[in-house]
Amino acid sequence: MERKKYSSAGVGERMQYIAHKYNDTTIRFVLYYPSMLCAETLRAATKAVIERVDVLHASFVPKSRTSHWRIHNDYTPADYFSVVECEGNPMKPAQAISLREIAHTDKCQLQVILVQSTESCAMIVRISHLVVDGSDGKYLLNKLAESYRMMEQKGTAEELEIKNGSRSATNAYSELSVKELASLAKTPFDGVKTDYPFENPKEHGLLRMLRCTIPSEVLGKARLKAKEDDATVNDLLLTACYRAYAKSIGGEGAMSISSMMDLRSHCKDGISAGLSNMSGGMGTSLEVKFENSFRSDLKQISGQTKEVKNNPLAGLNGMPFLHAATKTFPMWLLLQAADLVYSSMSLSMTNLGNIPLEPLVMNGVKPTEGIFGGPLKKKPSVQVGVASFDGTAELTILGDFVTEDLEGLQRFLNGIRTEVENYLEEE
Repeated sequence: MERKKYSSAGVGERMQYIAHKYNDTTIRFVLYYPSMLCAETLRAATKAVIERVDVLHASFVPKSRTSHWRIHNDYTPADYFSVVECEGNPMKPAQAISLREIAHTDKCQLQVILVQSTESCAMIVRISHLVVDGSDGKYLLNKLAESYRMMEQKGTAEELEIKNGSRSATNAYSELSVKELASLAKTPFDGVKTDYPFENPKEHGLLRMLRCTIPSEVLGKARLKAKEDDATVNDLLLTACYRAYAKSIGGEGAMSISSMMDLRSHCKDGISAGLSNMSGGMGTSLEVKFENSFRSDLKQISGQTKEVKNNPLAGLNGMPFLHAATKTFPMWLLLQAADLVYSSMSLSMTNLGNIPLEPLVMNGVKPTEGIFGGPLKKKPSVQVGVASFDGTAELTILGDFVTEDLEGLQRFLNGIRTEVENYLEEE
């Protein structure tokens, strides 16, 4: 039977490609293992994952109205796997290497790099944001570890199952009525536009990753306290983000931070049939005043997020119309029109939630540290990426920053941790 050569592209990948002027189209994970992994087993495990989903071994072809995937059946290990030797702690070079993007023209849209020293290693997993969002990125991360264990135990991963149904984001709203669709004709991001005050927002520098860690014991106590205040840990971190941002720039007033929410709750059984990018926008705003308590700000934010989540159409605002536009208008026009959408999305936060480390055991060893980095935002945008690994929150900011940008951005990131710590001290 002749293998497929082409696959039609959905609205999700077209929208992500249109946004490539504003961020790289890659999400990345880095896991630290305190002992060695077998490079050959990891290579075979990676191949087993990639070969099960056509779009993972394909290149995106951005055509007006007829964008599609060109499926490659001649890909080689060099297209999806490599090993880098280093001295000392492998996390430092791994962190830098993870910032390289997957191009839409690459033959494989999932790539693994093993960075190893003499006694430990770091595994980098980069996945195209044209293919997945953070939720399905976590899914593939677990599938990769499952594939590795199968290879170890049986010498094959032929029993590995990966969802491979419809990738269309329209699954989230395909059964809505005309009236319901009409109600979604508004932007998902409300409130005043909030810019990060770069001294020179057009001056681009080196690709950088800034990090900050909130220990599990701190976040765990804060989570319980937030629950007593009828708020989620995401509300907690979003409130901390607002307050830290205001203090880092020394300014008060009305602010908006956009964030993303998983749209799979709108799908049958709460999951997507295939790998997909099913994230929708959620806008919040806050009148920041330094004399306000964290608790009072948290109450405002949690009230806004509850209102969104109680809406049966939560996160879908604007989606059907943006999707329709990507199928109707020529690509050159869509690339120009993208300015209208992304010019209102300067400051944002994305939170993947907790990632248990036990399912990521390989070679009998559980990773002891993890990093998540969303798409690398290009100036002047700033996005705080959050993922917790066994309850320890790792915060990142990725961008093309000059040296002069770093001190203020790190102060902002560290301030989020400080705000969470201060919340624990509030009466």
